[in-house]
Amino acid sequence: MSAKGKADGLERREFLRVMGVGAAGAAAAPLLAAGTAEAAETPEQRVKQRYRETDHVKKYYETNRF
Repeated sequence: MSAKGKADGLERREFLRVMGVGAAGAAAAPLLAAGTAEAAETPEQRVKQRYRETDHVKKYYETNRF
């Protein structure tokens, strides 16, 4: 292999390495920018009753034998 062929191979590998790192960074950017997601709840909403056993829910339980 000539010196030129060897240099071309190294340039190609360097290009592919840089493209791989760039793609990984681009994929991670939205995750880093988003931060942590938290629901905006007031103290009243945190203590209110959420589950209600309505007629619809009772019918579901009856139908599926829960």
